[in-house]
Amino acid sequence: MRIKTIQKESGTYVRLPDDFRKAEDLELFMLRDGYYLLSLPLGAAVKTRMDGKGAAEPEAKAKAPEPAVAEEDAKGLTQSENRVLEKLASIRFEKRTGTSIREDFSRQDREALLSLEKKGAVTVIKSKKYPDGVYNIQSEFYPSPKKDAGPEKSASELERQLFRDGYIILQDSNAAQRLSEVLQKQKNAITGVKGFDGKYYVVTRAHMERVRKVLAHWRGDYVDPRALAAKFGIHPDAVKAVLKILAEGGEYTEKGEVFIKVE
Repeated sequence: MRIKTIQKESGTYVRLPDDFRKAEDLELFMLRDGYYLLSLPLGAAVKTRMDGKGAAEPEAKAKAPEPAVAEEDAKGLTQSENRVLEKLASIRFEKRTGTSIREDFSRQDREALLSLEKKGAVTVIKSKKYPDGVYNIQSEFYPSPKKDAGPEKSASELERQLFRDGYIILQDSNAAQRLSEVLQKQKNAITGVKGFDGKYYVVTRAHMERVRKVLAHWRGDYVDPRALAAKFGIHPDAVKAVLKILAEGGEYTEKGEVFIKVE
């Protein structure tokens, strides 16, 4: 671009493009004899850009990265929430009081626990026994035990286990179907139900009566299978299987991990 010079007694002047209008200082570089480079001070050019009218605009600030969204599983829970659920499930029910949680859980775990409450996976039950509340995991969110990698049991093996222990809890419908087929002639001696957690609970009538007698001696607002089992020296699943069936019959209401007797 060719521009005219302005001659004055104080010196020679040139009219610069509008890009230089607000610049207080300029850089002048000699490239070779007769050739010069005129520019804004180094660094200034990258901090501003010119709009169509020649007004300087601040350079757009880089957007802050958006926080990563934690992936959720089929139940709508994140990995950290599932980890806290497993941690909570490993603690005996009566030990899950608000005071214990505040003392034993980290800040991150307590935040995950609060999120679990909002999602309905965990509830807090308050009573005379637990004025500070006790944390209760809802059945559909209770962590499933890790399956053994051993061989699949045959129908006869399942039958022997049932009559040996008095109860059996099955994880899948195929095993339940195999057991059902071999028990066709013994229907009067057994009873069973499919729980809300998707598991199959089968007990013998004799086992049902034994647990009923134990339940008759239990005192409390609700029945926690693990607490009752610890007091009377039986396996928690042996109690839980019976309570699942009694709840199906309307004698108890299942609320997460505990059962409330219907009056």
